[in-house]
Amino acid sequence: MTWLRNLLLGGVVEKFTGPLLAAYQAKLAAQTDKDRLAAEQAIKSIEAARDIAVAEAADRWSATRLGRLLIVVPFGLWWAAIYCVQIINPWFGLSLVVVDVPKHINDMALVLIPAIVIGDAGALLARQLKR
Repeated sequence: MTWLRNLLLGGVVEKFTGPLLAAYQAKLAAQTDKDRLAAEQAIKSIEAARDIAVAEAADRWSATRLGRLLIVVPFGLWWAAIYCVQIINPWFGLSLVVVDVPKHINDMALVLIPAIVIGDAGALLARQLKR
């Protein structure tokens, strides 16, 4: 379990390392105060995004994570299956079919997916206000 956590958190941190390093180099190379302030703002933005990503990766029972796992991921897999079938059928002469999601589940997903996105934005705002 520790190996998987380190793998996931390491991937999150590495994703931000390059842009953060570039922002620090831009700050060092800045010729004017305006450029220096822009670089500092970029650094703060990248650091905030990194901190949020690490915190979210560490909190496996957060409401938004559960929402993503139970709603967004299955809905995304369903859409991916539709596209894959549309591509594979003509190539191989198959007649695969993806069963449509029931209307009530589709209607719920259309409400819950934006709610999860809003929840992520609210969590971001709450973390920013705590600082």
